[in-house]
Amino acid sequence: MLHNRLREWRQRAGLTQQQLADRAGIQRQTVGGIESGRYGPGVEVGLRLAAALACDLEDLFQLSGDASPTTAVAVGPIGPAETRVALGEISGRTVARPLVGLGAMRWPVHAAQGITDCTPGSPLRIRRLPGAGRSLFLVGCDPALGLLAAHAERGTVGVEAFWWHGGNGAAAAQLERGEVHAAGVHHAGPVHPPAAPWPLAGFHLARWEMGWIVRRGNPKGIRGAADLARSDVLLANREMGAGARQLLDRLLADAAVDPAGVRGYGSALSGHAAVAQAVALGAADVALGLGAAAAAESLDFLPVATEASTLWVRAAGLEERALAPLLAALSSGAFHTDLAAFGPYDTAETGERIV
Repeated sequence: MLHNRLREWRQRAGLTQQQLADRAGIQRQTVGGIESGRYGPGVEVGLRLAAALACDLEDLFQLSGDASPTTAVAVGPIGPAETRVALGEISGRTVARPLVGLGAMRWPVHAAQGITDCTPGSPLRIRRLPGAGRSLFLVGCDPALGLLAAHAERGTVGVEAFWWHGGNGAAAAQLERGEVHAAGVHHAGPVHPPAAPWPLAGFHLARWEMGWIVRRGNPKGIRGAADLARSDVLLANREMGAGARQLLDRLLADAAVDPAGVRGYGSALSGHAAVAQAVALGAADVALGLGAAAAAESLDFLPVATEASTLWVRAAGLEERALAPLLAALSSGAFHTDLAAFGPYDTAETGERIV
């Protein structure tokens, strides 16, 4: 059975049936007949419609039902049966990522693009769900990546952008293994590309303030790393490999504070939002994190350092179709304006090429 998405693509492009017909050089009745399912398009008509909507033929028309499963490379712990996954085409292979765990985005619900087949095997077998768009995978701990993903979706019909949470170390490793299209990392000092077996292209995302996140009014009177040695102060810490944890270690060393004597140092929360929420809920007194995360929870913030948040992709993939929505969104005025209002970000360099 042919699954037809022509109406969806036409409406998202803001076109009437007549306008689409004019663009494609066909009759309006043809567009209406295809959308209603009265008949399927021939090859020429299908190609004309795809060209008019700037998409691929398979974006508009797909075989649904019990089609042969596709094969995919699994990222993380994916069960052999009935696991909901997102599917991305990266460097010529299909990558499947579970929509739970493994730093899955903290969005309310995201429609699955595929379901793992009941037959175990390697590579993983996936049943694609009809109607799924092209995927864009981003990883990093900067909340601005989630905003960038939303703008990439808004600017391109048929694109689904996924932001996966991960600290600097995890983001760099996933980019190196070809599990994401782009990785966001942040730097307290000079900007440098993550380690990778191939050349990378980098772009400025924004500059931000890192600092101490404390409750409103700072009831514990926390002023710096030395206060973390106090017995009445409880820290919410980031996971190993996170840039915030590395900065914390440097600050503790400068203050001659032994991490073993810091209550909560052994905690490992994933993401700036998680540590800010811990402080907001009273589960911790202080965290080292992003100013935007503190603002989102209406907490007080004591700046410590200015860092550069950057986005990295494979240089060889700059011309790939998958990255086009991301790069277009990154350079758009709408994203720059939205990001500046999203939190305390300095967007003067946003979108500029680093290397």
